[in-house]
Amino acid sequence: MATLKDVAEKAGVSIATVSNCINNTKTVKPATRAKIMQIIEELNYIPNASAKSLKSESSREIGVVFPDIDDSCHADILKGIISSAENMDYTLNISFSYHTPKLERKIIDQLIGRNVAGIILITCQPQNAEYFQNSIIRHNVPTVFIDHFPDNIDANFLAFDNYNSCYYLTKKLIENGYTNINLMIGHSDYFSERECVRGFTDAHDDLGLEFDSAQVMETRFTKESAFRKAMFNIVERPPQAIITSSHPLAKGVIEAFNLCSIKIPKDTCIITLGEESWNESNYLPNLLHTSRTAYTLGIRSIHVLMKNLRESAFFEKEFMLFKDNVIGSHIQIPKAPLPYYISKSPKRTLRIIATSMPTILSLHAVSKEFERQHEVKIEFDFVSYRELIETIVADSTREKSKYDIYMYDTSWLTYLVNLDVLADITELITSNEAFTRHLVPKNLSNASYKGRYYGFPIVGGSHILFYRKDLFDQPSIQNQFETRYNMPLRPPKTWKEFNGIAQFFTKEYNPYSPTMYGTSVIGSVNEEFALELLIRLWSFGGGLYDSAGRLKLDTPQNIKALQSLLDTASYTEHGISDTSINSSFQDFGSGRTAMLLSFTEYGTLINDCLHGDIITKIDYSMLPGQTPANVGWHMGISKTTRHTELIANYFKWISQKKTSYYMTTLNGQSTVLYPYENQEILRLYPWMKLNTKCIEISRNRVYPYKAPDKIVPPYVIETILQDVCIQAYRKELSPQAALQKGENRIRKLFL
Repeated sequence: MATLKDVAEKAGVSIATVSNCINNTKTVKPATRAKIMQIIEELNYIPNASAKSLKSESSREIGVVFPDIDDSCHADILKGIISSAENMDYTLNISFSYHTPKLERKIIDQLIGRNVAGIILITCQPQNAEYFQNSIIRHNVPTVFIDHFPDNIDANFLAFDNYNSCYYLTKKLIENGYTNINLMIGHSDYFSERECVRGFTDAHDDLGLEFDSAQVMETRFTKESAFRKAMFNIVERPPQAIITSSHPLAKGVIEAFNLCSIKIPKDTCIITLGEESWNESNYLPNLLHTSRTAYTLGIRSIHVLMKNLRESAFFEKEFMLFKDNVIGSHIQIPKAPLPYYISKSPKRTLRIIATSMPTILSLHAVSKEFERQHEVKIEFDFVSYRELIETIVADSTREKSKYDIYMYDTSWLTYLVNLDVLADITELITSNEAFTRHLVPKNLSNASYKGRYYGFPIVGGSHILFYRKDLFDQPSIQNQFETRYNMPLRPPKTWKEFNGIAQFFTKEYNPYSPTMYGTSVIGSVNEEFALELLIRLWSFGGGLYDSAGRLKLDTPQNIKALQSLLDTASYTEHGISDTSINSSFQDFGSGRTAMLLSFTEYGTLINDCLHGDIITKIDYSMLPGQTPANVGWHMGISKTTRHTELIANYFKWISQKKTSYYMTTLNGQSTVLYPYENQEILRLYPWMKLNTKCIEISRNRVYPYKAPDKIVPPYVIETILQDVCIQAYRKELSPQAALQKGENRIRKLFL
């Protein structure tokens, strides 16, 4: 293992300097500190809190690190470990990583630093073999891995035999007449999950049943993730049977099936790999489960570790798979159900025109419950952002409109009301306590124009900054930044600081940057680009209007703001016009960019692009300048609909606590207050804690709209703003000239 002396020699400094750097006992020059911290990372040096004990024997402490105890199987393994350790002269140090690789690494490093005797571990990062090689193996710490095993690591491994369990269950289902079977697993990076897939596919192959890769669904190891996967991929056409690799995944599927009135096992048989228990009430009704001895595996893990400690010189590492009690077990597989079908035909149809976005897709999914309750079919037609406003206006001119509900952006409200497109629903909103008490106040007020309501708020996210926490927290990067700018690396408070950080994370300006670019500017849609511009105009004290309320773009404040945006564009891949929302997510998640300005509604989609835990890699902060735009979407009612009462009931149903929880869990950003008051929801989606504060201080987008003989749609103004900014970016115009040209073009619309 690396020593303090090794670090000092490679850095070309004294041992005392290294010690001062690590312990912050004396000031160390930023350049020297950066060099030392980089070498510490390279050598994987771990400061030892029990250095004196190195000359004698290791501590009498065993570290136990689990990802959670939400999985009852994990809880029983832990009980077995605790029970077996009671009679041994060792103390257990039990920690939880909460599926966070960085936290797991921190815990393991601390255990090694304490000179721990051994470690029992269910890792959440089995793909990170290099880390385990440089920490546990390099420091010769006896370790037992449970369930998840890094490749090419010489350590003990205990797990359940998922291959034979899934092979047997799949084979039995096929022999009982099942021809449509799905498998739901956690990440395929994990040995245990890959073994499930291998057993599942081999059973299909051996029995000659055609296999489609779409039958295997991969998700995160949580009930919420399984619920999302089921709602978006299964409930429309549920298979005859589903095998899940863990109890939390089964619970998520059952939650989705209950919401959509899919009966278990009448419509679909669900089998999960679960632990042995005498108490059948531990299991959900009609859920079939295997009977694995998790408690015994926990006991065995302690025994293996103790043997490893006693016979360290000649101990052969153990690789042990525990058999499930499935063969000839209590599992009675029912007769294969007939293909699923909806028995009742809807009496009515509600038609909604919308654009595809997370909250609306969530609403689409959960609306199946409302359809069942009211014997109605809700049809969503999805079109592009530009097509949506044009379709709404055209539909409203028909004698009988095609759509009952129009989804529209909050910035369109003035335009649509003045065209007499939307029904006045003031009485519906004000007479219902569920709306006035349980909707986010700012979101509700967004649907109001001159004291009257013309819509129900359905999307209420906020503009915030997402940044790569794993990079911002890395000591070597922090020291490089401090050396360059003489200030700490932190989430930016101003646009100047934002641009400085973006420059630092752009390889063209910093060859040592771990990312290619600092950020992205979303410009493929006019509205998205307008938001990028407006939040900067407001931050610099400008805007579209002067203090007297007159259109005025050519101001010193606006010139500074536009220059700031052009500077930002220098640290992006595509400048200011070609980047889409989805490509910005991909760039951020793949590691090409370090920061992203986006909306809380997209938080889960951004997380999905990371292929990792939200807490692990990204964090969030208020926008630089603290001037977020007031954003949101509403559901307006057509003036010719015959279903006003049904729509009122639909809005009430959306406002229910249960519905708001489901929509939030399915990636949505509810305008209902309940999710913001639920600690479990806030733990899953931590950015929501910032959302309400951002909404409170957000500013409205107000565009000129009324000319003598016409009403100008918002996108026309947004198109002009983007056009002149692109000309400034291409250096065809100066920032001042671009703003002058934009002002003149807008004025001409209203002559």
